[in-house]
Amino acid sequence: MPAVLDLLLAGEPMRLLADRALYWPARGRLLIADLHLGKGDIMRAAGIAVPSGGTRHDLDRLHVLLDATGARELWVLGDFLHGRRHPRVEAEWRALLAAHPGCVASVVAGNHDRALVADAAGVVHLPDDVRDGPFRFRHVPLEAPDPALGHVMCGHVHPVARLPGLPGRHPALALAPGQAILPAFSAFTGGWLLSDAQAWIACAQGELAGNGDGPWRAAAH
Repeated sequence: MPAVLDLLLAGEPMRLLADRALYWPARGRLLIADLHLGKGDIMRAAGIAVPSGGTRHDLDRLHVLLDATGARELWVLGDFLHGRRHPRVEAEWRALLAAHPGCVASVVAGNHDRALVADAAGVVHLPDDVRDGPFRFRHVPLEAPDPALGHVMCGHVHPVARLPGLPGRHPALALAPGQAILPAFSAFTGGWLLSDAQAWIACAQGELAGNGDGPWRAAAH
């Protein structure tokens, strides 16, 4: 089970990273979905007892990925925020950006991003459906994607998979003709359980494991 897997999606070389992200070498772009910044703060404010430190943990992971890839761009495919803005969370996010001055962050807004203020967050607010190269970048998957209109890259449903011999459910990249659904980047999310009949690659304990070969697969290392 490699920690990095090189893929071909719509004929384009991509790299799946075991910490729930895709890297597009041709653009120097790191892709994540469903960051859900501030989710723990919002739940605690509502009286729900959840552990603190989730945002810091997710941003630390993102810092490592930006360093490892040297990405010039970071695109968040929806649900950058979980709800309202929170000063501490916003400060931690801005500190991440300051640590990577050569990387421009952009957001395709998701259903949880109603409070997003792009200038305050230091991000570019992208349209709901962005086309670049052979891809369409959006938040919500399409029920019947048309490959002729671009291979959809999205998030929203937090796909997860079960692996033989490993307990629990693991975030996964879900693959279908004309569409790839990224796992939720936030470690504090539920998930949509994928079946063995679907094509997926699970991110499990820092490693990657797929449920079969497919035309998307190029090389593992």
